[in-house]
Amino acid sequence: MRPTGIVRRIDELGRIVVPKELRRTLRIREGDSVEIYVDENANIVLKKYSPVGQLKSMARDMAEALAESSGMVALVCDKDLVLASAGGGAPDLADRAIGGAVEKSMNERQVLLVHFSGGGEASSIVDKSADGFVIISAAIAPIVVEGEAVGAVVVGTTSSKTTVGDLEESLVVTAAGYLSRQVG
Repeated sequence: MRPTGIVRRIDELGRIVVPKELRRTLRIREGDSVEIYVDENANIVLKKYSPVGQLKSMARDMAEALAESSGMVALVCDKDLVLASAGGGAPDLADRAIGGAVEKSMNERQVLLVHFSGGGEASSIVDKSADGFVIISAAIAPIVVEGEAVGAVVVGTTSSKTTVGDLEESLVVTAAGYLSRQVG
């Protein structure tokens, strides 16, 4: 663990305030749930709760199945990170921050078909793409549980000669629907 230099008192009701700077850095928003752990040294550890993250092996299987059936890159994300990726010769994108297009799909709770001209716009799917890896065209569907977007499914292509369409849209909608039932 790395020290933050932040010290807080516990109030009379047992509450503690997590500083705004730390919440912003860790992407913890008002209303988000956190898990409480105690490690082997009796330290209390708070971790942002990800309902989709609880299904990590299922997310991995889903990404592999989508990549195999579409012949494209497939990602399963929670609200902040890529949980699983497969296909298209893509590097392992797990634990990378999601980009603006994925956030938009979740915030609006809508399926998006996005097409980029390449270059720096790749961050709209995944922040800080690796080794020249760029998703040019993608279908994105939010995973919605009880009206709240808890993640997203993405199928996309790295080829400028191919774009996503109705088939990929159907795949991500079906996968997101299935995962929402597993989470809920």
